[in-house]
Amino acid sequence: MKCEICEREESIPFRCNYCNKVFCNLHRIPMNHSCVSIKEYVDKKNMVHNNTNNSSLKIAILKIKFSKIEILHLLVATILVTAVGLSLNNYRRIALEFLIIFVSAFLVHEMAHKLLAQFYGSWAEFRTNLYGLVVTAISAIPFIPFKFIAPGAVMVDLSDRSKFGRVAFVGPLTNLVMGFMFWVLTYQFPSVGYLYTGAIFNSWIALFNLLPFGNLDGQKIFSWNKIVWILMILSSMGLFVISQSK
Repeated sequence: MKCEICEREESIPFRCNYCNKVFCNLHRIPMNHSCVSIKEYVDKKNMVHNNTNNSSLKIAILKIKFSKIEILHLLVATILVTAVGLSLNNYRRIALEFLIIFVSAFLVHEMAHKLLAQFYGSWAEFRTNLYGLVVTAISAIPFIPFKFIAPGAVMVDLSDRSKFGRVAFVGPLTNLVMGFMFWVLTYQFPSVGYLYTGAIFNSWIALFNLLPFGNLDGQKIFSWNKIVWILMILSSMGLFVISQSK
């Protein structure tokens, strides 16, 4: 289907809940396609913003909501990420604990984006994209030396620059926290190899997502707050170095 504005071909288009027309990711927000029902959209946004000042409603927003199509996209992405984890050992027997740590680094990252966006009252759902699926699938081939895990991302509906930056920031932050936790645990349990791997993998996920290019979290954080981006990139590089030298 084609976007009503730019006529870009979309395999998974977004349908506006207000005018019922189909748009691409860039034009899906009513303000970006001059929606005929823009007043209804703005009124609803203002109502959500006002309601979030009430602590009881904030707690309700923390309940993560999933649509059927989002669950399908998450399932496909998780299967591919699991395949990449298995490929690290040429699809031979691998510890279940390792797989859980490997897959959780991806899932916790994406759910952190979703949770904070919903806390801000935004629509937030995970979507795969064709390019990301292909790259991740290629990474699942055992003899491919470089592994990239980017099957998709959480799409949000936030026009506030600061909130948008914080939503991008919280994803890599979860990987840094998890990575440092695994690194500390390697000293308490030095014989448990998958803890060491968990530290390295989370540092790599954080470092990759903090690159200030394209649609990665790093580009959004850099545009929002350059000091925060510098601190994050230095922390992820530091974690990567100390994890490799352990």
